[in-house]
Amino acid sequence: MPELGPVIEIVGEGKTDRGRADDQPDLPTAGVVPIFVHRLYDRPKSMRVRRRSLPFLQGKGLWQKVRFAKRQSFNSGSAGLVFVLDTEGNHPGQLRELQRGRNFELPEYPAAVGVAHPCIEAWLLADASALSRAMGLALQPQVPAEPESLPAPCKDRSQNPKILLSRCAGLNRPLSAAETTRFALIQALDAIRTRCATSFAPFADEVIEIIRRIFKTIGSDPTV
Repeated sequence: MPELGPVIEIVGEGKTDRGRADDQPDLPTAGVVPIFVHRLYDRPKSMRVRRRSLPFLQGKGLWQKVRFAKRQSFNSGSAGLVFVLDTEGNHPGQLRELQRGRNFELPEYPAAVGVAHPCIEAWLLADASALSRAMGLALQPQVPAEPESLPAPCKDRSQNPKILLSRCAGLNRPLSAAETTRFALIQALDAIRTRCATSFAPFADEVIEIIRRIFKTIGSDPTV
């Protein structure tokens, strides 16, 4: 195993999004966001991630939680921060809050923020072929042409991305974190960019830029 390289802190809401929260840096092999972050920049072998839950700051707004997470990441010695939340239908308001917190201080510290619209399962609906292979389906499922146009789970309990993803996977229950991890490892990122242009495409661009900054700063080859 290569030596410990740059550590990127991943902040998200649940195990599907970020994997199991843990203060110890680990390989980016679990959780949709860590896997996508790793894959977006050609899978740098030395990259590690530290997964954190959404900060609990009583009485504070979302932008203040992002500000806190950025400061925490900086103080911990991590090389950068990636902070992702579902919009729950609030786009672009949710994104503006994340950007406000990210931009409040430490302007030189690499930090990417993004939203999954309306939730991260919309991203997972973008590649029917990968879903079929990951779940061992005999037939390729029919996925929505525009997953981001679906209502948020809090607004429609029967036709939202979480429910449709389960149906497309041939299940009558939500996919487990292990199942979504297996899926994220083989999903075509170009398909997500195309079908989720509102939320995934700009997030992907931010991630690529901050990782480029990190590896340029430390002067290492990201694929070594």
